[in-house]
Formats: sequence, structure tokens, C-alpha cells
Amino acid sequence: MSQRGWDPKKTVISGRRGSDANYDIRTPASSHVNVRPSPSYYGHNFQNSAQGRSSSFAYGDIKEPKFPDPWVKAPQPYPEHVEKEYTAYKDAGKHLAAVRREYNKVAPLATSGNQGPAMQILREGERLATDLIAASNTVAASRSGFDHKYPTAYDSLKKKVSHHGEAVKQCNTARNYRSQRDVIRNKMNPPPHP
Repeated sequence: MSQRGWDPKKTVISGRRGSDANYDIRTPASSHVNVRPSPSYYGHNFQNSAQGRSSSFAYGDIKEPKFPDPWVKAPQPYPEHVEKEYTAYKDAGKHLAAVRREYNKVAPLATSGNQGPAMQILREGERLATDLIAASNTVAASRSGFDHKYPTAYDSLKKKVSHHGEAVKQCNTARNYRSQRDVIRNKMNPPPHP
């Protein structure tokens, strides 16, 4: 490009966002917004901690914590926000147990036929099985989230491992109730015979 006819006092305006056309080399900070976010309170793995979720799985940059040797429970005692998260996953477990008791009372898998009162039992069983799937997934997510967010919040490493095992067990429980719901749905609408 020729320098002939160039006026240094004119500002070049471009239609592209983020263009270097408005960039002033004398004061670069005044022309461009600093795009680097401030560090998160919860650390690298918890960018979206305000929503109560770990974002590390979304970005694929999971960092494994370094555990203290010898083991030290932290935070000790739990601050208010940690206590709320702890009671949230405990309450989710209580809700799961209550829905499971209702489901076992209805006993939809033991019902034969799909007419009249049997259909009512099957519909109630399908609704409760759906609630059980959601409740099991909630318990698994809240337990694994608490474990991921506060890796040293347990009395020992053995208790941490059992806590993780319980979260995995709840994932399998949700899968089990999903298959039971499919059986109930097949009883409600049996496939046509060829």
C-alpha cells in the first residue's frame, strides 16, 4: 500500500470486530479490552462455580489434586457454603429413599395385565420409575461434584474412595430403573404380535 496521501491524524474504521485498524501502538491497553478473566475462587477446575457445577469436564482439562501426606481433612470445620452443598447431596439421598419406598409399595413389575386397576398401577409405576431415574442421577451428580470440588473433605482416603463408589453405584441404579421403566412401558403397550 502506498504512503502517498496518508494522513496520520485520520482514524481508520473497520466493520470487523476486534480489528487492528483502531489499534494505537502507543497505548495498546486503551484500545483492546483485556480478555483474560480474573482467577476463580474455586481454582482451575471450577470456572462456573456460581451454578454449582464443575466445568472441568466440559473443557477436558481435568487436574488431579495433590493429596496431603499424612491425610488432613480440609476444610475443617466446613464453612457455610460447603455445609450447604453437603446437606444438598444428603437431602437428595433422602428424597431417593422416599421415592424408592413408594415405588416398592406400588410394585408395578409384579402386576399382570394392563386393564382397569392394573393400568393405574403401571402408570403410577412408570411415573415413580422416572422419578427414581432423576433422583438417582441427582444423587450421583451431587456426590461426584462434592468429591471433585472438595477432594480432601473426608476423614480418610478410604472414605473418599467409598464416597466415589457410592456415586458410581447411583449411576448404575439409575440405569437399572431405566430398564425397569422400559419393562413397565412394554406392559402398558405390548408390542403387536406378528
